[in-house]
Amino acid sequence: MEELKLNEIQDIELNLLIGFDRICRENGFRYSLGGGTLLGGIRHKGFIPWDDDVDVMMPRPDYENFIRYAREHQTVFRLISYEDTPKYTGLFAKIFDPSTKIEDEVNTTDYPTGIYIDVFPLDGLGMTEKEAVKRFRKTSFKREVLNAVSWKKFTRSKTHSILLEPVRLAMFLLSRMANPEKLLEKIDAVNRGFDFEKSGYAGCVCGCYREKEIMKTDVFRNFVTVEFEGRDFMAIRDYDDYLKMHYGDYMLLPPEEKRQTHHTYKAYRV
Repeated sequence: MEELKLNEIQDIELNLLIGFDRICRENGFRYSLGGGTLLGGIRHKGFIPWDDDVDVMMPRPDYENFIRYAREHQTVFRLISYEDTPKYTGLFAKIFDPSTKIEDEVNTTDYPTGIYIDVFPLDGLGMTEKEAVKRFRKTSFKREVLNAVSWKKFTRSKTHSILLEPVRLAMFLLSRMANPEKLLEKIDAVNRGFDFEKSGYAGCVCGCYREKEIMKTDVFRNFVTVEFEGRDFMAIRDYDDYLKMHYGDYMLLPPEEKRQTHHTYKAYRV
């Protein structure tokens, strides 16, 4: 099999995003581009040139409705979630192109998967910022251990400071003794414990920016369209607040040595 190049991976991810967007618009599901995908849409009007990642985020009610739809209808993609996919340990869903496959030297993929996009739930965290931080921290340790469950071996992080490596090593060692199913159930029970619609603060609890994910729920309530690779997709109206929280001066390009992909897999067409 011939390994797919970055631009080919991006094309496949764009097609997945188009299919996802169509389902959401037809069914009234709220969503927004998220993370580096939203940054790419605003700064580059498309993919960050060196990135191979697509993230979307959905308020918890819409996330649950989308998962239900994907289970009950025939789609061009396949759904991965921990409730539906044995040995998958993510607190968020993925949709993947079944005509592709990936091989990952760092993370375990003991389940059918291919080139994918990540679908993150946005959960209510409480009425006040103090309550939100407390709820977020309630599962922080469990989430770090769960994240390390999928690592095949301990390797140096491509994105985190070297000062965090001892902590990452400890999480890796603990994860070898963990029961991922119980961790998933306990964490998700807390995440679902506060109604998104009634919450003053919300965030993507399973996101990689930790407490920077916590924002006023109003940031995630209103939506606009943004251009991404020549097409219009949904984005939170207050994307400026969101991107500043995550990236600071987000229109400034990072140093060249930090312009690298996040994924560690090789991708192939089946």
